[in-house]
Amino acid sequence: MHIDLHSTVHRLHNTLDALETGSLRPDVVCARFRVASLQWPDLPERYENVLERLLQPLDMAITTGAAESCAYSQSTVIDGLRQWLNHAAALQQRH
Repeated sequence: MHIDLHSTVHRLHNTLDALETGSLRPDVVCARFRVASLQWPDLPERYENVLERLLQPLDMAITTGAAESCAYSQSTVIDGLRQWLNHAAALQQRH
C-alpha cells in the first residue's frame, strides 16, 4: 500500500490542532496516529514504541473521562506528538 507521507503529516498536524482547540476527541486522535503509523513505510519500531508512550495519557483520559489530570498536561502531550511527527517525517525523507 502506498501512503502519501506529506498528506499524512499534514492531516496529523491538523488533527493535533483540532485536539488543541477541543474540536476533536482524544480517541479520534489516538486512532488517527495509530492507523498512520501502521501504514507508514519503514517506520522503525522504536518510533512505534515512542508513539504508544505518547498516546498513553490520551488513552487514560478516554478511560477516565478527564481531559487533563495531574498525571499529564494535554499541551505537553500535543507538543510531544508534534515533535514525534516532525522527527518521523524527517527520518522518512532521508530514506
